[in-house]
Amino acid sequence: MRALLRFKDINSLVKYLSEELNKLLIAKKVIEEELSKDSLVDIIEIDKDGSLTIKRERITEIRGGLAEKIDIRIKAINTLLEEIKSIFNDGNYTGIVLLELENGIPSRVLLSQPLTLGEGS
Repeated sequence: MRALLRFKDINSLVKYLSEELNKLLIAKKVIEEELSKDSLVDIIEIDKDGSLTIKRERITEIRGGLAEKIDIRIKAINTLLEEIKSIFNDGNYTGIVLLELENGIPSRVLLSQPLTLGEGS
């Protein structure tokens, strides 16, 4: 599934990505702590038809896929942040700034042309 998020400027996009990165890093730390305890977790899945499935498993049984998904998102966000900072040098350009997400993973940024140097640069 693809989704687009719109931002008013580059700084808003960077702030959003940084907040998402922090949430993922916290989630990764919590998962690692729970893995050491071999905790039980409730898994709630929403099927395509909208029905809910709830099951309980040990976190060690689902750790591989979970940790891998978080790592993929962390890597994607880090890559985007590094690229944005290298291109815009902390300048706050305004215009139409769209973040495209594919299955919840940032895939690319779409920028209107021309972008203008805004306040806070």
